[in-house]
Amino acid sequence: MNPENTSIDDYLKFFGDAPGGRMLRWQFASGHEDRLEILEEALAECYSRLVDGRKIDADLGENQLSKQVAQMLSFGGIAARNEQDVNGHCDIVVEGNHGFMWLGEAKVHKSYGWLQDGFSQLSTRYGTAMFGRDHGELIIYYRGGNAIEVLREWKKRLLASDSEIELLEDISNSNLFFRTSNICKNSGCKFFVRHTIVPLSHSPEK
Repeated sequence: MNPENTSIDDYLKFFGDAPGGRMLRWQFASGHEDRLEILEEALAECYSRLVDGRKIDADLGENQLSKQVAQMLSFGGIAARNEQDVNGHCDIVVEGNHGFMWLGEAKVHKSYGWLQDGFSQLSTRYGTAMFGRDHGELIIYYRGGNAIEVLREWKKRLLASDSEIELLEDISNSNLFFRTSNICKNSGCKFFVRHTIVPLSHSPEK
């Protein structure tokens, strides 16, 4: 491939999943659904890097971990801010063209009540469910073992807590997330939340 004769389309065919290609895709995204897909790809890489560095970052709190995620997104060309005020200090706020806004509320798991607080903040304080602003994520940093069982228990408790919360996508295989929707009390529209657990346990036996 000759760089001087390469179009953006040709570049994206070969390198669309690489950080440089993702940055271009973000800039040229045709709508909010495309932006959300690209953002979730980038988040998967961010979470993987946190997992890779879990020994070094063992003492970091949720704000410090979320700051790392926001910085990684920003370095990849996705405008992200940590602790931005959106009717309260939301852990990660991502903004894009045409009014796109995604909200991430993070909790280091210490109790299911603490996770419920995070979900309530995300869905009733920060979220508006307006067009292009109807998606967010509850990010669960977990330093114990068997993270998927914690996620399953959180799903069970959340759905039992409110009959109006709808499960849209269940946990599957090694995808450590599930998705729900609920009616935003402010707008009356649906707000969509992905619940993701980031396994940060480090207790080697040798």
